[in-house]
This record gives sequence, C-alpha cells and structure tokens, in this order.
Amino acid sequence: MKKIFMILALALTFTLSVFAAGDITSSEKDESKWTNLSYVNVPVLKILEGREGYVIIYQKNKVGTASTVIPKKWVHGNNESPRKLKFRAVRKTSDAYMTVVKEDGNFKRVILNIPMNKQNRIWGLVNYHKDLEGTDKETLEELTF
Repeated sequence: MKKIFMILALALTFTLSVFAAGDITSSEKDESKWTNLSYVNVPVLKILEGREGYVIIYQKNKVGTASTVIPKKWVHGNNESPRKLKFRAVRKTSDAYMTVVKEDGNFKRVILNIPMNKQNRIWGLVNYHKDLEGTDKETLEELTF
C-alpha cells in the first residue's frame, strides 16, 4: 500500500511540474502592450477655493511644502479637449492626495482625492474679490516634488 501511495505521489509531482514549466514560457513581456502614461502622487495639505480656481498646497518629498493653482474650468470637458481635473472622494483628511498624470512626459490630467465635504478642515477660501494668478493656463506647470 505504501509503494502505491509513493508512486502516485511521484506521478502527481511530475505531472504538476510539467504543467508549471509550460506556464513559464507564456509570461514573456510584450513591449507593444506597455503604456506611455506615468503619474506622481503627492499628499495634499490644504485646498483654498477661489472664484476661478483652486490653490492646492501639497507636501514636497516629505520636506517642505509647495502650492499650485488649478483652474475650475478644467472640470468641464468636451470632445475636443477632455477634462483635466477630476475629483475623487476620500473619507479622512489624512488620506487626501493629488495625482498628476502625464502621457509621453506631457501633462494630461490632475486627480484630487479629497474629502468632498467643504466643512472639512482641509478646505479653505481665497479672497473671491481678487483674481487668482494662473487660472487661465492650459497645462499644469512642472511641479517641484
């Protein structure tokens, strides 16, 4: 009985190793399926809303802070120019971050992952009576990370 069990175990091991060896050759990477998209995630510390745009204060590589202006008109898109700003809701303020998506090294989109409740402490206001500088831009400048 022990001999039969050992023979079956060896046959099963040999069969499994043959099937596994065939799977290794099919995992070759095909460069034609690679994407040209790249992205960078940075933590968002504060969002100041103005009449024409948002001022985003973000953390730079764990040392210091920086800010950028994102126009509100980027939320709307059409067939000729797709939208460049997208919001995603997160629950906690500590989970807020900004994703800058690039295609072939050129700016494509900004995704703000933030709490959507404007009563949250991450939200603030800029003086609505003053114009924000940079609300007429078409692409996001190169951010310092």
